[in-house]
Amino acid sequence: MKKVDILAALLLFPVCGYVFYEAGSWPRLPDLGNPGWIPSGVSVCLLIATIMMLARALRGRSLTLPGRLEGVDRARVLWIAAITVGYVVVMNYLGFIASTIPYLAGFGAVLGERRWARLAFFSLVVSVAIYLIFDTTLNVPLPRGWLR
Repeated sequence: MKKVDILAALLLFPVCGYVFYEAGSWPRLPDLGNPGWIPSGVSVCLLIATIMMLARALRGRSLTLPGRLEGVDRARVLWIAAITVGYVVVMNYLGFIASTIPYLAGFGAVLGERRWARLAFFSLVVSVAIYLIFDTTLNVPLPRGWLR
């Protein structure tokens, strides 16, 4: 994993720099402030994580994988990938809330949560909270779809 971590770090450094540079050139809107602070903050956090990963790799302390994904673990990864692709495809048609609630419930079920009341509550609360924070408070438009 040492070589992989070093290669990943070398690929991520220019990506972080590019995102940070481009975010600084975004126009500042009088009513909304500076919209570039979100991608700038994400790129700085990614840069810090990349530096930590590179330092661990250079010291010979890279994290190791226990082995190849097999059986149940592999099936979970494939199911998560499948429902994520489905979520991305249907979000513009159904809308953010109508597609996020079943996506989060399915995600939790694939990960092993079997208490349906907890899954329903979590899916509903997280979806509505994200909607209220981004669409209502921060004025970040989310897909409306034909269900909202």
